[in-house]
Amino acid sequence: MPEQPPYLRIADELRRRITERVWEPGDRLPSRAQIGQEYGVGENVVRRAQELLISQGVLEGRAGSGTYVAEPRQRVRMCGSFGRRRVSVPPGRRSAPT
Repeated sequence: MPEQPPYLRIADELRRRITERVWEPGDRLPSRAQIGQEYGVGENVVRRAQELLISQGVLEGRAGSGTYVAEPRQRVRMCGSFGRRRVSVPPGRRSAPT
């Protein structure tokens, strides 16, 4: 089995620390240089790992301030509305009448 790319390994480690409450929501993470030195990888690897976790809602980046553990988001179930009115658009018209 091929070895996992370094940025995924770092993302897993950061996620593990958050899950184990080493870092709490709102905590600022160490710098990319510090994390890279700890795991023996470059800052670009740490940046990719953090970007992945930001896209997943685990971390949040604040411009000029650093990277923080995101507050857990509640899942919201999206569903259609039964009260919604359907409007037919006659052929040749681009939008429904207002």
